[in-house]
Amino acid sequence: MSILAGKYLNQKVALFAVLLMAAACIGNLRAESLEEERCEYPVWSVKTQDTGVERIAYALVSKVYGTQIWTINTDNARSRVMLTSVNWNRHPYWSYDGKRVAYAGGDEKQIQQIYIMNEDGTEQIRLTTGPEDKLYPVFNQEGTALAYLSIENGEAFIYEVNPNGQGVPRLITACGKTDKDTVLSPVAYSQKGDRIAYVKLDREFKNQNIFVYNLNTKKEEQLTTAGYIGSGLAWSADGAKIAYASPGEGKNYSIYTYELKTKVTAEIVTGITPLGVSFAPDSKHLCFLRNYQVWICDSKGKNQKQLTSQEIVTNLRGWQDRKKQNFDALMVLKSYIGKTVWLRNTIMTDRGEHLDKLSEALIVNVRNKMLLPEKYRVIDDSRFGIEIEIKINKKKFYIVYLYESTQYVEDFSKYFFLTNPYTTFDWSKEEWDAIKQRTVIAGMNKTQVKLALGEPTKIIKNAGSLTELWVYKFGGTVSFIDEKVKEFKVVKTEIIQVRESETTQEPIIKKKSRRE
Repeated sequence: MSILAGKYLNQKVALFAVLLMAAACIGNLRAESLEEERCEYPVWSVKTQDTGVERIAYALVSKVYGTQIWTINTDNARSRVMLTSVNWNRHPYWSYDGKRVAYAGGDEKQIQQIYIMNEDGTEQIRLTTGPEDKLYPVFNQEGTALAYLSIENGEAFIYEVNPNGQGVPRLITACGKTDKDTVLSPVAYSQKGDRIAYVKLDREFKNQNIFVYNLNTKKEEQLTTAGYIGSGLAWSADGAKIAYASPGEGKNYSIYTYELKTKVTAEIVTGITPLGVSFAPDSKHLCFLRNYQVWICDSKGKNQKQLTSQEIVTNLRGWQDRKKQNFDALMVLKSYIGKTVWLRNTIMTDRGEHLDKLSEALIVNVRNKMLLPEKYRVIDDSRFGIEIEIKINKKKFYIVYLYESTQYVEDFSKYFFLTNPYTTFDWSKEEWDAIKQRTVIAGMNKTQVKLALGEPTKIIKNAGSLTELWVYKFGGTVSFIDEKVKEFKVVKTEIIQVRESETTQEPIIKKKSRRE
């Protein structure tokens, strides 16, 4: 549970109406909800170097994973990736170049500190220390400074730190007294980074307003007077507007924008969850929460679209078991980070790149990936996966595999050699050449055949005989006698080319019209 939701707001989501609707849709099946599975603090990125698309990072509160930082593509709501995986992490914030993510992390019962990581979840580094909670990190546009809130003896202070970890945090200003009921809000940098907008806190909440602190003159200016500012504040990248969450004079929260030039306030989105609001880098779009799910819209509140979903399951126990199995495997596989491996098979990456078998690769990261089904409000059919990030010749590749496997860790060895196969196996040059050419020669053993052609689709054994026949989908057969290859045949009337696939590892064969 997040600091804000747990310590300060103490709110829970009730999804009974949604559950009744879901139950009606799926017949007599009893639908259940993951009540504590909810999103918080979405923030929009530019097209990231990691994926080449715009993404929204957010904290996902989960019974299984705790609270972790996830991302979702703005153009494909079915693709979600978990960047962090241990402890409790919240309050993500993208750097404006999309290369880094700052966040508050730590054990739920311990002190929160400010961390920074690469856009893909690698190189997670702690920037702060001390006995106080550090919350809501925010980058300036140049990426040279990171502001955050520090809660010290019942009072909130704004600090600034170098994202590179150099130097010590610098105190900017105090922003009010706090207690367990105080609603906190992140700060926001101006376009030039010379001013910081923040909410001056008040224990009675109704007097909370937005102020701007000038880092050069050390003076502050009050912008709003209506009070009731909630937990959500963002300054558009073009410097023209500040967006914030507030109930106004009513009971339900809305997003308001404040035009700095005209000083005009406008209500643009109603019925939101007041746990974060963020401008897109183009200043023409916003992301926000409604019913603890991520939504996007344009800067005037139009064209609203829901990205994440309230996840409804028909078998909660089965869903949780699958999710925990995935998480346990993830923790084991992370031990391979930093190790060199060799590809057992030709692999197709998530972007369609073709990685040759026997390539030497460095395991850079291992993380969770979940792809939701087409009807992604019901998640029984969604797939848990393990995503492996590797480097081959200093270039990054991402491999998504092991979906819904009952043997995640065991399957890892089916994709990679953990030791150099050229020194591990005492095979002849002729045998290695055959493997590289995806063909088979007489005398090869079964391990060599699998490395050359992949797993057969069918194995035919004769009782009481030393002979065995492997049949492949591409039309090839390999006959064995006493565990050694006797003959390799490819039977096709006309083969133009059979491309090697990720699952079958079929050989590439040039045009032929004969029996081999």
